Amino acid sequence: MTEYTQQSWNQQTGEMEITTITVYENWNNIKIEREFLLKSSDFWLLPDRYSTLSEEQQNEIVLYRQALRDITDYYDETDEDSYGADEARDNFPSIPLWMME
Repeated sequence: MTEYTQQSWNQQTGEMEITTITVYENWNNIKIEREFLLKSSDFWLLPDRYSTLSEEQQNEIVLYRQALRDITDYYDETDEDSYGADEARDNFPSIPLWMME
């Protein structure tokens, strides 16, 4: 969930009004980002690349990709606002730092 605040001048009252809009995350955005991150990390699982990683890095990439696949575990049909997508967004796994070098 993201809140946006907008200020506007009300000519009738001569006062500034503040409006807050709440935007809830949705599963389509979560799935698109997850697929992008999985595809962008596929490179590291190619045998000639994976073998160059330290044991720690190998564990990190495996756990990272599993966390991406598990993000849909946050789906919650009782959450009428975002069906758990807000919680999924808050718990997206961090990309291992060495992958960004």
